[in-house]
Amino acid sequence: MQFVTREQWGASPTSPAADLPTARGVKVHWIGGPYRTPDHSGCAAEVRAILAEHLANKKEGWIDIAYNLIACQHAVVFEGRGASKMSGANGNRELNTNHYAVCAIQGTDEQASDLLKQGLRDAIEYLQERGAGPEILGHKDGYPTDCPGDELYAWVRAGAPRPGGTGAGQEHEPSTPQTSGLTAPPFPGRVMRLTSPTMQGPDVQAAQERLLDRTWSLGPDGADGWYGEHTEATVRAFQADSTRNGWPLAVDGELGPQTWRALWERPVSP
Repeated sequence: MQFVTREQWGASPTSPAADLPTARGVKVHWIGGPYRTPDHSGCAAEVRAILAEHLANKKEGWIDIAYNLIACQHAVVFEGRGASKMSGANGNRELNTNHYAVCAIQGTDEQASDLLKQGLRDAIEYLQERGAGPEILGHKDGYPTDCPGDELYAWVRAGAPRPGGTGAGQEHEPSTPQTSGLTAPPFPGRVMRLTSPTMQGPDVQAAQERLLDRTWSLGPDGADGWYGEHTEATVRAFQADSTRNGWPLAVDGELGPQTWRALWERPVSP
């Protein structure tokens, strides 16, 4: 499973939602509305937008993103409230206590791809391994809504089978990214980002030199130890390329622990 933690996509490390160690199962949702999924570089931004929308909804009074997990059309699973936390998405407290919630980044104007279903299946099994019972339902089961749409609801009613033939309850090989065989040096302990005044130092220079070793251009500045606009743009491009090659990273131009590790351990793109 390709998994993006809360911290990686820009949320606080731990959800403030109430603990819920077990539930009867999982309910599947979608974002709905007119929407067309961009390339994967926009998926983390969409999750952040969902969080902002939920926090701004005074009627519901959400304290966090409502879903436990979110799956995008590229088979990547984003941590929402996470495992063992009460959902806020199913309609009321009783429904939220009975089931965790997994949301598909799918709008009303697009189909559910096999990669989306793979990500949803990964998310369901992730929660089942951490306290969810066997029930797999749609949001509309027990609550008056069209969510998760006719296509996904039919898939849920069929048992949410994994694309490619492995269905509910069947084992599958986990998705693991290929590595370069190298081990990254210890992360320096501070996230490197474009700031004012510009961040600089030996840690920045080490990352720049590694980018150059991997044939990524830094423009006219080179490995000067300053985290300027050229370095930020190169890191952002590296993050997007990593995501396309099985190493999902937040495409934010910031060099944190996951991007640092990928600089050394991710194989060179074919």
